[in-house]
Amino acid sequence: MVPRTGRRTAPRVPMALLRDRGMQALLAVALLGVAWYAWPLAGLPVLIAGYWPIQVALDVVLAAGSWRVWRHPAASATTRRFWRAMTIAAALFTVGDLVQAVQSARDLTVSGLVSGNVHLVFIVAGVSVPLWAMLTHPIRATGRQRLVFWLDAATVMTAAAGFIWSFMLSAVVGAALSLVLLNGVLAALMLILFFGITKLILGGEAPFRPVAAGIALVGVALTALGVGVDGLAASANPAVFMLSSFVPCVIMAACPRAQAVEMGLAATAPQRSRRRPFSLLPYAAALATYAAGLLSLAQDGLSVRSWGLVLGSLLVTLVVLGRQITSFVDNAVLLRRLGEQESRFRSLIEHSSDLTVITDRQGRMTFTSPAVTRMLGYAPEELLGSGLRDLLHPEDVPAAAAGGSWQGRVRHKDGSWRWLDVVATDRHDDPSVRGLISNARDITDARAFQEQLHFEATHDALTGLANRTLFHRRIADAAGVADAGALTGVLAVDLDDFKIINDTLGHHVGDRVLVTTAERLHGCVRAGSDTVARLGGDEFAVILTGTTPAEAAATARRIVATLTEPVTVEGHVLVVRASVGVATGPGGRARTLLRAADAAMYEAKRSGKGTMAVAGS
Repeated sequence: MVPRTGRRTAPRVPMALLRDRGMQALLAVALLGVAWYAWPLAGLPVLIAGYWPIQVALDVVLAAGSWRVWRHPAASATTRRFWRAMTIAAALFTVGDLVQAVQSARDLTVSGLVSGNVHLVFIVAGVSVPLWAMLTHPIRATGRQRLVFWLDAATVMTAAAGFIWSFMLSAVVGAALSLVLLNGVLAALMLILFFGITKLILGGEAPFRPVAAGIALVGVALTALGVGVDGLAASANPAVFMLSSFVPCVIMAACPRAQAVEMGLAATAPQRSRRRPFSLLPYAAALATYAAGLLSLAQDGLSVRSWGLVLGSLLVTLVVLGRQITSFVDNAVLLRRLGEQESRFRSLIEHSSDLTVITDRQGRMTFTSPAVTRMLGYAPEELLGSGLRDLLHPEDVPAAAAGGSWQGRVRHKDGSWRWLDVVATDRHDDPSVRGLISNARDITDARAFQEQLHFEATHDALTGLANRTLFHRRIADAAGVADAGALTGVLAVDLDDFKIINDTLGHHVGDRVLVTTAERLHGCVRAGSDTVARLGGDEFAVILTGTTPAEAAATARRIVATLTEPVTVEGHVLVVRASVGVATGPGGRARTLLRAADAAMYEAKRSGKGTMAVAGS
């Protein structure tokens, strides 16, 4: 089973907020404030006298909370930038409300609740600072994701425009020009503010956590409703006006506190949370628009028939939204599973000891797994678009071209050759591959070990010459030559009086003499075409391919002369002579030539040591 390491921590956030003392204090203030304004026990002058000081206190809480998030050690650069702007905005709100509190203290009437010019300047300036941070926030989306962002943003902005018209602008139609202009400016600011928040939430890398973002949205929405109440309820019902301003301020003051709690929770128990590939914000905006429309219709009145149509439209929309969200959730689950499978496949590929290469029909590499770095020294991107054939040893190109399973040498980045065992599968017809898949493993060490075993099985351990087994194999190969005109020479070489060296000076000295003899024999024949073998003890043999009787005899004389030269071993100057028998004839008679050369060698020994004899002469 796959461990559930990516569980979301969101269920823990509400409990953490409820346990936080700051949030508890703000909740208590909100409850007391709602009770104070909804069921006032004091007279109107007392309510008005406390209204602006309470606003100032909430501004200070907002500024302190924003400053705390701004300076939080776990905050990213984007988060710091936004909350720095919020700190400045809260400071401007504090100054503006403080000025208004001083001015209103001299007039404890309903007119004292209306903002003065200085207060409006500070409020507008305060709103502009975070608004600029929102508008300049980059959109982390490309292609169709960018299109989806703009469609979702358009949905939210349309709903926001409907709210602003219904609760702010429609009420001042036909009013004084100054009031219309004021509300128009505030409406434009609110609309821009909604766009900025929407951009932060939907654009990627939002500077606030999910719960804090939700609190901010509620606060901004209620602020917009409160602005709509301004001027209408201030004189008719001052308590409602003060309540409509108090509640959004408490909610906005709670926003940075929630952000700090969420960031602290993530820092103490970091867990990677998966982000939904879709947002519910546009659908919430659509439902909120329906709710506002129903409220307005209920106030203005509708016929029974119209109510049926409106409610039916709402239910149909709810069903459609539910079906679409269900599809989104299903798609999100499929995307998550696909992502998990892709991550598992990528992990298998990245940590596999085998190399996987995909080549197109022209032999160009379109994919190489990370194992190519360990195996051949190349970075995967270095080989993309280059031809696989360019890396192959020329002798192994035909084997690779044949496809299927093959073994060959591939050039390492350092210039050396590595032996690879390759299994190729043709997947050109597979749309997800469209190429030839080659899975390869490095067999250089295994190949070297096999070659070492083969060498040891066919060569003398002391001298490195071919042993009796390989010598007879070469004799058999020569006997199988179809060209009857090709001559082969066989030389039988035997050291004279070698037993005396072993008996008097020891076998280790005798071994050194045998090694020197092997080196000198190699120097007397043609490299690559002739074979020198040690048949056992002090017996040696030579096969000369493509030779003549004269060349074979000349080689035998070189051997006799070379071996006569003294050998110095551990201070002992030794003269080693050899008797050589020579036989030359067609390659098909190689076995007969060996017997003839051996007989000629004994004839040389009888005629005098350190001499040669030619068979048949």
